[in-house]
Amino acid sequence: MANNNTLFGVNIVSSISFSNDDIINSIMQLYSIDCFDLDCTYSKGVFWKNFKKPKFKTDLFPKSKEVLKACSTKLPFKDNSFNFIMFDPPFLIDGTTYKQAKKGSCLMSKRFEAYSSFNELKNHYHNTLKECYRLLKKDGILVFKCQDVVSSGKNHFSHCLVMNMAIDLEYYPKDLFILLSKNRVNSFGSKWKKQFHARKYHSYFWVLQKTKCKVNYEKR
Repeated sequence: MANNNTLFGVNIVSSISFSNDDIINSIMQLYSIDCFDLDCTYSKGVFWKNFKKPKFKTDLFPKSKEVLKACSTKLPFKDNSFNFIMFDPPFLIDGTTYKQAKKGSCLMSKRFEAYSSFNELKNHYHNTLKECYRLLKKDGILVFKCQDVVSSGKNHFSHCLVMNMAIDLEYYPKDLFILLSKNRVNSFGSKWKKQFHARKYHSYFWVLQKTKCKVNYEKR
């Protein structure tokens, strides 16, 4: 799980790892999380193979009977119900026809779903942040996994978007972890012949707390 680096005999939790498990374990260790109350994008539950499963599991496209069908923007739970929520939404922007693309194309989108536009992504992220704020108890924590993406020839720094939205909704961005990847599917050499932006080999885990922001990020 968490790495074993030590400093003066004290276990150190690192902000960077090649493993989802390491990062989830580190977050749980740092913030005294024994079990998440809700995963609102549960899918097949891959996150939880080595952890206690969340008490409640929802997904817009449930993969098993134990998962309740619900959109993360409108969840069937009472206000101030949970201490810890996990949200791992899609991050790709691939239009409306990626599911009909020929075999071997849009592999990541077909596996993890995708948005038709950046506006759709922004609306989903914002409305889910708002809904999770409603569900969290005071000082509760939302763990939000996201990734930056290049779409239509432009970098979309989604992790910055998430932080700005969270602050506007009165979350405190408490921590940030970076998940590294050694390999990613790409189209260079086939679909794309020239590179214009750095290939993304990392994603983020935001730790957002329902409490007053302790850092002033307002413009001067």
